[in-house]
Amino acid sequence: MSLNDLAQTYGKLVSSVCRRMIQDQELAKDAAQEVWVQIVKSYPTFKGESKLSTWIYSITCRVCVSYARNEKHYSTRFLKTYFSGEELQIPVVDDLDKKLWIKEMCDKCLTGVLHCLDTEPRLAFLFRDVVQLPYEEIASILGKDGTTVRKMVSRCRKKLRNFLSDQCILFNPQGVCYCRMEKHVCEVNLHREYQKLRELVSRVNIYHESEQLLPTKNYWINYL
Repeated sequence: MSLNDLAQTYGKLVSSVCRRMIQDQELAKDAAQEVWVQIVKSYPTFKGESKLSTWIYSITCRVCVSYARNEKHYSTRFLKTYFSGEELQIPVVDDLDKKLWIKEMCDKCLTGVLHCLDTEPRLAFLFRDVVQLPYEEIASILGKDGTTVRKMVSRCRKKLRNFLSDQCILFNPQGVCYCRMEKHVCEVNLHREYQKLRELVSRVNIYHESEQLLPTKNYWINYL
């Protein structure tokens, strides 16, 4: 497989993991680009001793853990306080795409919520629910056994579900929402877009849904 094919196949998902793991978007881009640099350097010597995807996501894992060391972790109590703050204002810009701005702000909010999880469980959750890797492959990437990874992901889902069910109308339109984006989300009926996606899948996966609603982000592609 050529480097261009690698970028087309794995670029968006690697970018998604970096973006979700690291709140600062410029640092997230730096992390994704560092992953790419390491792959470019190492690919000629890749001998296929593991699956190509496992090799790529193992590099992604190491880089993200390094960049995430200085990221803040939030308690759900802190997040609830933040959510109930002053309503966010839409920027006054002539060519602003209002609906896209709302989607991106909601996406940043969902990324922030992930930081109630510790670094390694957050990675396990992202590899499972965003990248949708098999548990066995995630276990290989993290150097854990499959049972441990399943428990890790299950705990993450439960914690996120409990929080989002109360606080996020994208996750639960019937929930009590104190979100700073509530007015804007309702204006563009964004929760309906999420609901339409939800009707196409067998289970709720708001992070995977959010990836489908935003334009493709591939932080690798400019470095080919």
